[in-house]
Amino acid sequence: MHIIIVGGGGVGYQLAHNLSEHHQDVVVIEKSDEIANRFKESLDVMVLVANGASAAALELAGVKSASMLIAVTDSDEVNIIACILASQYSVPQIICRIRNPEHYDETFGINPRKLGISSVINPEQVAATEISKMLHFPEASEIEYFAQGKVLLLGITVGAAAHITGVPLRQLPLAPDSVIVGINKPNGKFIIPDGNNVIEPGSKIYLLGKTKTLKDGGILLNHEEARIEQVTILGGGMVGRRLALLLEASRQPFSVKLIDKDEKRCEELSRELKNTLILQGDVTEFAMLKEEELSNADAVVAAAGDDRNNIVSALLAQRFGVKKIICEVKKSQYVSVYNTLGIHTLINPRMLAVAHILRLTKRGEVVALSILQGEKAEAFELVLPVNSGVVNKQIRKLNFPRGLTIGSIVRNEEVLVPSGDTVLLPADHLIIFSLPEVAHHLERYFALTEKD
Repeated sequence: MHIIIVGGGGVGYQLAHNLSEHHQDVVVIEKSDEIANRFKESLDVMVLVANGASAAALELAGVKSASMLIAVTDSDEVNIIACILASQYSVPQIICRIRNPEHYDETFGINPRKLGISSVINPEQVAATEISKMLHFPEASEIEYFAQGKVLLLGITVGAAAHITGVPLRQLPLAPDSVIVGINKPNGKFIIPDGNNVIEPGSKIYLLGKTKTLKDGGILLNHEEARIEQVTILGGGMVGRRLALLLEASRQPFSVKLIDKDEKRCEELSRELKNTLILQGDVTEFAMLKEEELSNADAVVAAAGDDRNNIVSALLAQRFGVKKIICEVKKSQYVSVYNTLGIHTLINPRMLAVAHILRLTKRGEVVALSILQGEKAEAFELVLPVNSGVVNKQIRKLNFPRGLTIGSIVRNEEVLVPSGDTVLLPADHLIIFSLPEVAHHLERYFALTEKD
């Protein structure tokens, strides 16, 4: 599959990294020599130093034979122009990163479909949606739904008092429609466990199963049932603004406070947000946060737009005793810092955007894809095609590589946790959990071929 990526920033780099790891033919167009050199030094992809909003550059990149063009520069205008040009060359799939909602409002702005754009991705909107889900489900630090909401994947850090520590997984009293598919150990090592593995305190487990069942998972984990009512958003940028809008529209009655340093931005937000208290102040100052009674918040969202400011804000929130702290993180190298500080609920808008786009590079059988924090593992949902070599065979006889497991099957609206004796049937919805280095085996085992 020949894919052109326009823009070599954070999203572009992660896309190129993941796609090249999955053996795709990738060409990156980046106008900055410095950024282009980063690709040349670390990734096995072709890089053109040029303006992606140029027909000449696109032709050099092989646009006439491209299966997909992904425009993810920091400029909406450049992305839109690159996508319009790609449409003129009849590229089958065109994905455009657009951050300003005014640019794709169908009433007052541009209608992407009329320009030949297949899909619009807004990382900040996706991030805000993920944070909103976490506020509705406060025990989890990662949440992903599959099979139209029937199956839920939860990432939960296990406390020292949890009954599931120190016990082999095969002895845990898990519900029959749920299973632990991944463990991120305190030392950072990620494993896809078998029945002999033991959970250590401080590990992050990934629990997969029927949604209705997992909503009661906190009982087993010794987590107190929590309900978020008062939310303080530290930062009024794109993520903070969009989150406040989602919480205002939620059926759950949240009391929302948003703090931002910029006076003009506060004025703009006050005009747009009707049920959110807008305050001006520095979210890294202890005295200001104390005056605004941060200790009364059930949850704090650090979304100041800068990783270092978010770290300081999160530490202050810890000092004020806030139980649920969610942090936006832009640079993956800061994830270990947060984990060291005991802050495990992180949102990376870039990785969320990458996961969304990567799903579009798969065949139609792959209907969902989630990349876990720090690229530790990937979760896929695919519909098993009738021509797959695994159809009508027991799982134990398929010799899947180590690091790939089928966590759940949705069959005839029922959620099943398979055993080695389970026989796979055509049209089964499989929820597959895998390490990144073995994810490319999906095509070989499940008869999936790349899009032309």
